[in-house]
Amino acid sequence: MITVAYSLVAYRVTGLSSATCEHCLAAVKLELIQVPGVVGVDADPAEGRVSILTDGPVDEGQVRAAIEAAGCTVEGS
Repeated sequence: MITVAYSLVAYRVTGLSSATCEHCLAAVKLELIQVPGVVGVDADPAEGRVSILTDGPVDEGQVRAAIEAAGCTVEGS
């Protein structure tokens, strides 16, 4: 039997709002999905939140760097 553990982590980010265009949302998702271990991404611009689904350990620094590469900033960093 194969068991895969998934984890869902949400980040509050600045740079997302209800006025954020689809192109910018796609940029955030594209950057994050390239982080090793990330298997899914959801962005909720109205809440200023990005959620990632992982299938194992993920480097927090890489997640923050990906969010910053897309033009946003993780709150509390």
